[in-house]
Amino acid sequence: MRAWFARLDARLTARGSAHRLVEVQTLVALVIGYRLLVRDWTHISDRPADLWDGLTVMSWWPGVPPAWLVVTLQVAGVLGVLLVVLRVRTRAAFVVAWVCYVVLCAWWGSSGKVMHNDVLTVTVASVLLFASPPRRGEHGRTVRWGWPPRGALMVLGFVYFLTGFQKLRHSGLHWVFSDNMVWILRQGAAPRAHDLAMWVADHPWIAQGLAGGALALELTAPVWIAFRLTRGWFALAVAVMHGSIWLLLGIDYSAWILTAAAVCVPMALAPDRGLFARLAGRRRAAVGHGPQAEQEAAAV
Repeated sequence: MRAWFARLDARLTARGSAHRLVEVQTLVALVIGYRLLVRDWTHISDRPADLWDGLTVMSWWPGVPPAWLVVTLQVAGVLGVLLVVLRVRTRAAFVVAWVCYVVLCAWWGSSGKVMHNDVLTVTVASVLLFASPPRRGEHGRTVRWGWPPRGALMVLGFVYFLTGFQKLRHSGLHWVFSDNMVWILRQGAAPRAHDLAMWVADHPWIAQGLAGGALALELTAPVWIAFRLTRGWFALAVAVMHGSIWLLLGIDYSAWILTAAAVCVPMALAPDRGLFARLAGRRRAAVGHGPQAEQEAAAV
């Protein structure tokens, strides 16, 4: 066991490239920004005080927060995301965006169930709070740039595994092989796909297949994530699973889909690689003259 943990630690703390850390941090920040923008957070202030139980990380806050404070946090979080994208005071900006997001999520869920729609993004992003991102112009491979993306991957797999483990812990295999999913579909079908949901519910073997596939994907998430070649397939499987939940039940897990894609799928969004570099090369080619500009654009 000690040898296994030693190998895991060696893989986690191996050197990594600057552009991969920039990419993961930027994409996760964009997911946070998306969540901050798509919800009307001012509904928090409309709740009666009697429904405010405060059983969250913000339980110390006295009473219902005013709307102006909610909007201020929303704007501050979005500005933090913008600074991360622009690579300006990146570390502090990411912390600001994450804190604003966590506070709003905690207040939103303070009257009932924890905000499970945002749990994955909050948890995965927490790893990146401790990352030391490269400065502009810094390149190469070091340990301090290698562990944060890998740590985010580990947390992603662990969260998915725990969701499956909790199903087994509370319901066992009855979660799959009983009429559990049938009744979920009958009682919670979204209007957009009511007929489809009823058709699936009328064929219990299909409903059980969906439940079994979801459980299997969650329990095996660490295995998918452990290998570079299967991470993209995991992100795709996650999109299919959560997309079907949205279609049939209307529950929005888009943050989970986007977070999984941000952490699992290399997209070369760093300023020194891929898309950004190609755009920069085109600008140089457009404004430059002579063979030197063409050679620089071709080199990119």
